[in-house]
Amino acid sequence: MIRHTHPRRPMSAPQLKRARYTSKVDPRRIARRSLVSGIILLLIPVILYLLAVFVMPYDPVSMNPRNSFQGPSGQHWFGTDNFGRDIFVRAMAGLPLTLLIAAGTVVIGGCGGLLLGGLAGYYGRWIDYLISRFNDALLSIPAVLTGMLFVAVFGNGIWQVITALGLMFIPSFARVVRGGFMEHRHRDYVKRLRLLGSSGWRIMTRHLFPQIRPRLLSAAAIGFANAILAESSLSFLGLGVPPSSISWGRMLKDAQGFLFQAPWYALFPGLLIVIIVLGAFFVGNGLKRIDR
Repeated sequence: MIRHTHPRRPMSAPQLKRARYTSKVDPRRIARRSLVSGIILLLIPVILYLLAVFVMPYDPVSMNPRNSFQGPSGQHWFGTDNFGRDIFVRAMAGLPLTLLIAAGTVVIGGCGGLLLGGLAGYYGRWIDYLISRFNDALLSIPAVLTGMLFVAVFGNGIWQVITALGLMFIPSFARVVRGGFMEHRHRDYVKRLRLLGSSGWRIMTRHLFPQIRPRLLSAAAIGFANAILAESSLSFLGLGVPPSSISWGRMLKDAQGFLFQAPWYALFPGLLIVIIVLGAFFVGNGLKRIDR
């Protein structure tokens, strides 16, 4: 039986151009661009913080009711709030606390996730089953709800918020570590190390952990962004840092009653949250692509 084959239709000019572009795409180049873009975005709040420290003469807590609700100008870059305080200086004064909470969250979540995920991924069996069910139970509860419960019980101090957020982020880090360890635990070099008498702890810390370091750094960057969002959400709900501390989420909470009267009050703290969260996400995405 003779099959009649039809000649393939020639590709149009746009299709040829798209095919050539796709063939030239370098994943590592995309990863580097994402990484550089994220670093640039993260540097913006740092530069603004230095300007606030060395250029702006205002106190972030001193009140001046005569200057309340002044719009953005050369004198007040982000305008003033309902108490006449400079919003730019206050937002920059809240940057160190925001970074401290996010970094503390990543450290606690990363250490806890590394321990639980490492044990589950390396030993497997019933240890993996118990730890995985524990992680699934925590992940089934909304993170903000868990943070609200913890803060309501233990108070809304800075370290209570860091501890609450850190515990909430343990399951996400544990999944990353567990997946990486399970990927490598049956490889030949691990079997040889076991035959040579190396302990499980030594194999995990000296040999398996370096193999998953890039993906763990990627998870840390993404966790950093999520921690900022979670802290801002808790502060917006009044369950974050104490009222005496300056937080971007609390600034948004204070500004919600003046959205039409002074839209800049909420606009600029919100933009700072978006910039730093996007920067951390870009860094995490770049690290993930480089690992591939």
